[in-house]
Amino acid sequence: MKKSKLLILGLMISCGMNMSAQWSGSGGAAPMTMLNSGDISSLDNVKSVNIIYDYSELGVGAFRKEEDYIKKRSDEMEAKEKGSSEKFKKDWVDARKRRYEPKFEELFKKIGKDDIDMDGTNYATTNEVTLVVRTVFIEPGTNIGVYKKPAYVDFECTFKDKSGKDLCVFFVKNAVGSQAMGFDYAVEARVQESYAKGAKMLVQNIAKERKKAKKKK
Repeated sequence: MKKSKLLILGLMISCGMNMSAQWSGSGGAAPMTMLNSGDISSLDNVKSVNIIYDYSELGVGAFRKEEDYIKKRSDEMEAKEKGSSEKFKKDWVDARKRRYEPKFEELFKKIGKDDIDMDGTNYATTNEVTLVVRTVFIEPGTNIGVYKKPAYVDFECTFKDKSGKDLCVFFVKNAVGSQAMGFDYAVEARVQESYAKGAKMLVQNIAKERKKAKKKK
């Protein structure tokens, strides 16, 4: 009896650890989006949102902290070619404004217009609602021709009113990104497709939650 209880306890702890690991970057799991908190009806009359981005608590690849990943990659590149690490660091950060954020907004606008009648941009500041896109985890993936591993990104997407109060919080997990023809040899090319996928998944889940809410009425 005692052994059975210990076995059950061990399985419960293991499951809990696995769930935690999956949210912070599990790889291989199916894409998933869920409304974690809030009332979907709070977005009913929202036609346009300000979009801002948060990278403050970001895990990358095998690292819980982005700075640890950057250091490892920088050291590897510097060992191969002196001076190359500085370009890598700059390109890594610049890709956010240059590729990731525009791609997220492009798909949010494109699909949001038809599916949820909602627009969004990070240039607007007058909208009543703000969407905070927090990047939780990035798997950069790889593509060396003979071997390819897609990138994927986990997001926490929070809609806030003008006072800063949370209206709805969505989890977007395993947004897989890869280019159709397989020419995504650069990390930025793969990850930008994950941001596009993440925006699409978010919009589709908002539409799904709205349909569910209507059925309950």
